[in-house]
Amino acid sequence: MTAKFQIQNLIEQSQTRTVHRVRGSDGTILRLTRILLEEDDREHLKRSQNLRGALAELKALRHSSLTEVLDCGLDEKGIPWVMSRWEKGKLVSEIKIEEQEIQTVSKHANQLLNDFGRMAGVVNFDTAEIFFSGESPESCVFQIDYFRWFSDIAAGRSPGTNYDAKEQVRQLLASLAIKQLKFPKKKEETNPIPFVDERSPALRIHEPVGEPWFGRLLIWLFLIGALVAIGWLTVEGMGRVRENPRAVDWKVGERP
Repeated sequence: MTAKFQIQNLIEQSQTRTVHRVRGSDGTILRLTRILLEEDDREHLKRSQNLRGALAELKALRHSSLTEVLDCGLDEKGIPWVMSRWEKGKLVSEIKIEEQEIQTVSKHANQLLNDFGRMAGVVNFDTAEIFFSGESPESCVFQIDYFRWFSDIAAGRSPGTNYDAKEQVRQLLASLAIKQLKFPKKKEETNPIPFVDERSPALRIHEPVGEPWFGRLLIWLFLIGALVAIGWLTVEGMGRVRENPRAVDWKVGERP
């Protein structure tokens, strides 16, 4: 393992790996990945005749679209470890995807397919492993699937040759296209307060809207005036009936 470094914090811990952010002796920020293989696989890895060559090949693996591996090996328990550069940027899985981002990922993924051929299967084409470097999404960096690399060596296979990298890239671009088409969630509409009847128990929380007192006064005055007018007309009409002499013998009868 790299001679001198200082662990700063744990970034990830899963069933297949642990990832630490470390600082090298020269102050450089690095990424330390430990691969958690099964015990049998670790034994097969230690006894593999291809181990030395596989470690040298991993350290020599260079590409403009790949994170650079600085060192790698096995610790005293046979656990593989990889020291790589710390990539600055945002993960593809963490940003909003537009057409430009899809074109950038497609460009670099296809470069890896063309340059590595069958060995492109060692590249991790998961969106949670791809970084957009810089402020604008014009360049992205992929990482090697270290778990896949060492698992293949333990099984006696050439790293990555048992995987269909083209199909993985197709699935990657399809997932980005789906993510691009997802519509934003609609804002929740505020339901208006329903009509509340005076007999409703909801009056306990919703008070009815009161009318202005001036309006109620005008209504009452109008009603009182109407009653006075009706009373006056009734009295006046009865008086006229009494004054009419023909009304003494008037009665309702049938018409001939």
